[in-house]
Amino acid sequence: MKVFRPEIRLKKLLKMPGGISVDTALDRAEEGVESLRESGVAAIDEKIGRIAQCARTGAETEEAYRLANEIFNEAGVFGLVELSQAASSLCKLLSSEEGARNGAAFRVHADTLLALRNPGICGNAANRRAVLAGLHRITERFAEEASAQSA
Repeated sequence: MKVFRPEIRLKKLLKMPGGISVDTALDRAEEGVESLRESGVAAIDEKIGRIAQCARTGAETEEAYRLANEIFNEAGVFGLVELSQAASSLCKLLSSEEGARNGAAFRVHADTLLALRNPGICGNAANRRAVLAGLHRITERFAEEASAQSA
């Protein structure tokens, strides 16, 4: 029996001279992300504004979910960890049937996203962590109330 081993192009390319080092590639990638930071963060801020508008009206939870998911991904790229976590929490809320109907929880999440972009908070890691901890406490309370109502 003859075994067929296809040629792997990447393996061949890796053996060729030239190219750049991993460190150089990572440095270039970081420079690329930094070059997009201003416009990327501005886009995130616009999405947060739209989510806040949805939360005020209590409508368009599907759009708010989509925007929160985008913020979750984009904020992580720019190192906005707490903002990414708050957006993830909003996605979890809006993906549950009870959460999507909980206007107060929706508004708290929108307010948290807004607060995390406030200049007095976003520049201070301790303040960002405190805001996120507050969001976690409130979401736990909303979850307890929801389970008590369904019992």
